[in-house]
Amino acid sequence: MAKTLTTVYIEDNEIELLVTAGKQVEKWAMAPLDSGMVNEGVIMQEDAVAERLKKLASDNGVAGHQVVAAVSGQNSIFRIINIPEVPKNILDDAIMSEATRVIPVPMDQVYVARQELQTKVPHEMRFFLAAHPKNATDSLMRTLTKAGLKSKVLDVAPLALARNVNRSRCVVVNTWLSTIDIIVLVDRVPEVIRSFSLGSEHLTDSERLGTIAEEISRTVVFYNSSHTEDPLGAEVPILVAGELAADKEQWSVLGGTDGRPVEALTTEFTAPEGFDASRFMVNLGMAQRDLPNEFGSVINLNAIPAIYLPRGVNWFNILAPAVGVLLIGALVYGWTYVDKAKKDADAIQPQIDAITLQVTQAQAKLAGIKPQIDAANAAVTPVQTEAAAYASFYQVLQDQRSMASGYVRSAWLEKRNITQIQLDSISWDGTSVVIVGTATTSESIVFDYATELRDTYRFQNVIVTSIVKELTTDTMVYVYHFTLTCV
Repeated sequence: MAKTLTTVYIEDNEIELLVTAGKQVEKWAMAPLDSGMVNEGVIMQEDAVAERLKKLASDNGVAGHQVVAAVSGQNSIFRIINIPEVPKNILDDAIMSEATRVIPVPMDQVYVARQELQTKVPHEMRFFLAAHPKNATDSLMRTLTKAGLKSKVLDVAPLALARNVNRSRCVVVNTWLSTIDIIVLVDRVPEVIRSFSLGSEHLTDSERLGTIAEEISRTVVFYNSSHTEDPLGAEVPILVAGELAADKEQWSVLGGTDGRPVEALTTEFTAPEGFDASRFMVNLGMAQRDLPNEFGSVINLNAIPAIYLPRGVNWFNILAPAVGVLLIGALVYGWTYVDKAKKDADAIQPQIDAITLQVTQAQAKLAGIKPQIDAANAAVTPVQTEAAAYASFYQVLQDQRSMASGYVRSAWLEKRNITQIQLDSISWDGTSVVIVGTATTSESIVFDYATELRDTYRFQNVIVTSIVKELTTDTMVYVYHFTLTCV
């Protein structure tokens, strides 16, 4: 018999509840939320939302049940990291050290969940990281408790959404009212995830659609600029869910200038008549966690923080009385045993004395060669000191290489959307990065690029060292040679 699973997803404007048994949808329900109850994934009015969730669960016969819940992907950060193979006892520290480097927010503001991925590189480990905001996660867990629900598993909405995919390479787009999720899925791994509010309350339907199409194009351009060896071609489809799934007449706009094919994101779940799968794609993705799937994302990490997991049974409190009774009996038996052991010890004392004599003679021989041992140790110490110095110097070089690589990557990636910028050289002297390039159109492009670099938070300050305006002799247009210093 298939296992019954209840999933809950609280969006900014709605609660979605789904009950499945295997790949069969059994129950589904929605409850609208008033404006301001939830804002960018953070539940602002926990008591009010909990009451609506409690009533929704009760009306559908799942009150007090274990559920799988999902936190919104808004303000979450997703990264794929590679680290050298390390022992298990230092793995957590190694991952958090790399997470601190690649996640541009303070670690005390997020919970970080991980899943190990396969890698073909020897002596290397690869992990998918999901850093989700503590305020959104904590408010969700408190609301579930107030609603009388329990959860041992926490998902992240875009990760759940990507499990429904039936392609190995695609772009997934899910919209509902003011929020949007865009995912680039390659070889069953979400390589790029963007979740944000459209802020479209004052936009017309046409303007809103144009904004979504622009965000899709921007996401694909970003991925291709980072994967020039294997970019997404025009044949890679866009799979849509939510409101977009029902508006087929507008799909051609989403395909952009490349004319990418646009299709509805479908599901393998079967359901009674009247079930609109496009409205429940995040819930269906949560229900897909432990079910077989040939395609779809392989990421099924449990993002629930350890502080919300059930505590184990305190066996000390349970077993202490019984152990006390056993100890009393053991004391009585022990007196008898000690007396017998004393008699046995007296019997073997002559053998102990003989062995003690042999040990004393061996110690005397060892004392004769001790000067040779001391001399050998003295010769080893300088070698060890020199080796430690080389190891320290090598580590410094490695750290500098990693830092320089990060600086160069930031400088290159941040020009991806500023086509009027051409980089001529990037140099690093150990303390600052100097970027030399050329801008067209106007010198304001240089300041835009400097602002983009500053907003990466990788540099403490970005200084426009110089801008030289030059009229080209061949095209007779002005170009601006610039130098930026990043410290």
